[in-house]
Amino acid sequence: MASDPSDIDNLSNAELLELRKSASKVHPEAGVVRLTPGTVAKPSQDMDEDATDPSEANPLDLVFSQTTIPVPRVRRVINCEWCFLIVMDYIDGPTLAQVWPTLYPPTGTPPGPLAAQGPARICESPVFGQVQSRRGPFTSYAELSAFFHNRHRRVLDVRSVPQDDPARKDLFDDSEPLVLTHQDINLRNIVYVATQRQSEDARISGTDDEFWKALIPFICGPYFRQRGYRGCTRCTDS
Repeated sequence: MASDPSDIDNLSNAELLELRKSASKVHPEAGVVRLTPGTVAKPSQDMDEDATDPSEANPLDLVFSQTTIPVPRVRRVINCEWCFLIVMDYIDGPTLAQVWPTLYPPTGTPPGPLAAQGPARICESPVFGQVQSRRGPFTSYAELSAFFHNRHRRVLDVRSVPQDDPARKDLFDDSEPLVLTHQDINLRNIVYVATQRQSEDARISGTDDEFWKALIPFICGPYFRQRGYRGCTRCTDS
């Protein structure tokens, strides 16, 4: 809530700047430091040298006040000589870069929506058809494979495909392990250029995983032409 107190409420800007001098970095390659148990500080420099507030803090304030999206609350903005210092809530937890190699469901987890406890859940996806998009629940990977094998056979039967047709041997590929899937990857959920650009520097993205880099055009869409609009560092304003 907006009225929740912070552990820096009684500290002055001068005291916060003094704390920053000896504060530990949240990430070795980042400028964010841990001021107090509940807050971090991040320098932010706008291209507009005449700006009276940091553009990076304003969207956080807007999202925090107007939505229920869990973003850090900006607690203070300090105008330093060369930048703004954004003091915000510290949210404890691993980054995607840290958990990316572990994003596989535990062995034995049934296919479908993850449940904290209890039995498997019904699967909902366009993969299961337009007439009835809810299938299952499936208690195992083998049961899911059997479902698709049966559906494939029934489709071929309806189309009167001969029993010796090669299509009869084209079975559902269950050779790869099940993985955690977003299930709502679409244009409104992904920012391509930022994702692609930041993946080029492991210090920024937190990982140098080639698989992640290869996935970006697949996840975000192949916006290679639009990426070129970023401009060239050799170009000038003349």
